[in-house]
Amino acid sequence: MKSIKMLPFLLLTLFLFSCGKLATTSEDKKSVDEVLKFYGGYVETMKGVQTLNGTSSDFFEVQIKDSKLINNQPQRAISNAANIAFIVFQNQKPGVYDVVKTKLLLADGASFTKSFTQKELQEVKDIYPEIDKINSFLMNKDYHGMLEMFDPKFKPKEEVAKETLSGMDSQLGAITKIQFQGFEFIEDSNLGPIILIREVGQRKQLFPFINLAFDRKTKKLLNIEFP
Repeated sequence: MKSIKMLPFLLLTLFLFSCGKLATTSEDKKSVDEVLKFYGGYVETMKGVQTLNGTSSDFFEVQIKDSKLINNQPQRAISNAANIAFIVFQNQKPGVYDVVKTKLLLADGASFTKSFTQKELQEVKDIYPEIDKINSFLMNKDYHGMLEMFDPKFKPKEEVAKETLSGMDSQLGAITKIQFQGFEFIEDSNLGPIILIREVGQRKQLFPFINLAFDRKTKKLLNIEFP
């Protein structure tokens, strides 16, 4: 994948109640470092306690601007925000923050804000081994193994899938790398509640998108799309 230049960043901490609890931790710094490695740009963070409907939650918020990757993909704001939250979640100790917030400050002056609960982020983490399996099957051209991961109701015919994927490999080059780039929770009229995983593959000098749709209840694969 193309390297992304990291720019200086500022780490802010919002002290609301307990200074000891809200002090910047090594995990907080690691989270910011990993976000910058992925996106570049300029990052600010704050954390504290929010109360909603009488329930208090610890939160960690990341604000990012001047990221070329994010600014070049305004249509993928939701998945980029989710990816940043997931990077933070993976680099924290379990159960530290109830909510991770992401705010994208875009080049045109617009902003996009999204919050993710610990439960939602854990749901994606739990399905991550399945994503790795599918990516391995795609890169190794193991079409049968990939098809076995589908929900039986949505499983394509093997000859059709093999012909389609082989044709793409011949035309664009084989997939050599796949990078996770976020997710969306969607209520699909045909598929029901799904987790849509956003990825980017590498084929020679091309970086086409890959979408994986999983059933949120069964965690079975419902669809693979190459938009």
